Amino acid sequence: MAERHIGYLIKQINERIKQCADRDMECCGVTFAQGRIIGFLAHSGGEAPQKEIAQLKDFVARNKARVATRNMAMSRQKKLDKMDMIELASEKPKPEFHFKEARTPGRYIFTTKQLVIGYDEPLSKPLDLEMERGSKIVLTGANGIGKTTLLKSILGLIPPISGEVEQGDYLEIGYFEQEMAGVDTTCLEEIWQEFPAYTQYEVRSALAKCGLTTKHIESKVRVLSGGEQAKVRLCKLINREYKGSILMVCHEPEFYEGLASEVWDCTKWTTRLV
Repeated sequence: MAERHIGYLIKQINERIKQCADRDMECCGVTFAQGRIIGFLAHSGGEAPQKEIAQLKDFVARNKARVATRNMAMSRQKKLDKMDMIELASEKPKPEFHFKEARTPGRYIFTTKQLVIGYDEPLSKPLDLEMERGSKIVLTGANGIGKTTLLKSILGLIPPISGEVEQGDYLEIGYFEQEMAGVDTTCLEEIWQEFPAYTQYEVRSALAKCGLTTKHIESKVRVLSGGEQAKVRLCKLINREYKGSILMVCHEPEFYEGLASEVWDCTKWTTRLV
């Protein structure tokens, strides 16, 4: 590519990034995700970038051990190192989401009786709540008032200070956490622990369907980006059987408008000053 055209191209790309900020799209062979280029490879030669990369790698592999050609191999390796080899979108697996359908649960997903949530001290007044089958309920309110604590208490992940939670019959529960703290397993191991009956092929396929590459799948979860870790959590969720009831914490009305059947404002129950 002629040098005088590179400045123009960069200018056009920058303009396109501004237009595509916070959006995922592909245009003219350049793939954008949340305003970042993920599928463009800066290149100044006449051959296709991927073909040249393959040729350079092959030359380095064949010649780096030979004294007579070692300097040439090192020169080509430096050229490889300088290339901005960003994984092309065409090489990424296309996410596929298919929720399995479970047995129909009982009428009530859960009920609470005089439930008080918290850790060292109460975060709520006594709560008498119920969720019916098929409901899609959103928990809203300011940070730190106990929304996630309530969710975890209902799931039985933390004990309440007082009162009780009764879960319904025939439930298949999937929990999408905000983050995965203290996880030291690979993605492969993390899903295998959750679904021990799966074969390795089934685990790899499940992760690939969530948009993770082979490199991601074999990496430790803790070294992945926040978005990649979210795909691992999503993989756990969509491989469980599901019948359609949702209880979630959300701060953005635009996200749940048209979806939620009820919105519970947790500021009405909290003991925290807001």
